Amino acid sequence: MSSDNLLTPEQAREIQEQLFATYRQQTNRHVPVHLPRKDFWEMIKRLLTTLDLQIHDMIRKHGADLRVQNEQKRQANVRHIASELARRRMVAMMQHASSQSLRMATSVSDVATPLPPIDWQKADAAERALYNAIEKEMDKFKMTIGWREMQDGLRGEMEFVEATHKPGTMQLDDFTDEALTDRAPPALVFEDEKPEPMDAFDVDEEDRIAALEWDAYETPQDPSEHQQPEESAQPMSETPVQSTEGRHGAAMELAPSANASITDDWMNEDEIVAEASSKIRIRILQSFDDPIATADGSELLLKAGDVHNLDETMATWLIESGTAEAAPL
Repeated sequence: MSSDNLLTPEQAREIQEQLFATYRQQTNRHVPVHLPRKDFWEMIKRLLTTLDLQIHDMIRKHGADLRVQNEQKRQANVRHIASELARRRMVAMMQHASSQSLRMATSVSDVATPLPPIDWQKADAAERALYNAIEKEMDKFKMTIGWREMQDGLRGEMEFVEATHKPGTMQLDDFTDEALTDRAPPALVFEDEKPEPMDAFDVDEEDRIAALEWDAYETPQDPSEHQQPEESAQPMSETPVQSTEGRHGAAMELAPSANASITDDWMNEDEIVAEASSKIRIRILQSFDDPIATADGSELLLKAGDVHNLDETMATWLIESGTAEAAPL
């Protein structure tokens, strides 16, 4: 082990304090909290390596005395806290990635409210690679189970037409050794080289017309079509009908009915559902540089100190991420 990878006592104490502080912040959060440094997990590895070498050196020089036991307890405590912090952060990332993927709109006409994004400038590079891998696996899972068909039914199948490419089409990643983006290129769907030939119809046009005329000749006619209704035999009166009270007959037809008007309850179901959706009043603690999309599709710019009434899902995520707090009246 090179001496350059070892930490000084001051550095080891600083990294250990950062580890314990980050663990306390992550304990009751459902989203990944900000890390104190981008190479956080690399420094935790160097801390444990430094402690391990110190313990071996102390045993070689002084034996298993009280100082060795204290260092061993310190090492075990650091390992336990690092393991618990990694587990909680992995669970939070899995929950965030899956929730974001399943909340995405499956149709162009749908409006989905995205979750607050993770600030990767304050996260470890290894965690971002893991998050991207989780997103890819979520996309594969949705394709395997037919998530689009489950959510949109026949409407989704009619709206979505997957683009096809000519045989031999290559991705841009095939021309370079390095990846162009963090995500893998989408799979290409190629056209059939030899499309299936259509069935040829050898029916003669004269035979088809003759068959139609023969069907029309054999179809029996309804005798009731030749009967004239008895009402048509009676001459219609040219004088308007007068009621006993001297009112025109047509006016009585336009008069309001005594029965109550018929209302369609099903037309008001959307309004009832919209009124039933609950709102939560929150106060913003941290400003956002970019606006976020609300449930109704509008954009909202959050500034520290502002008070907003948001839908329950968005308000809960903002409160759990530490960027807002509940502010009931």
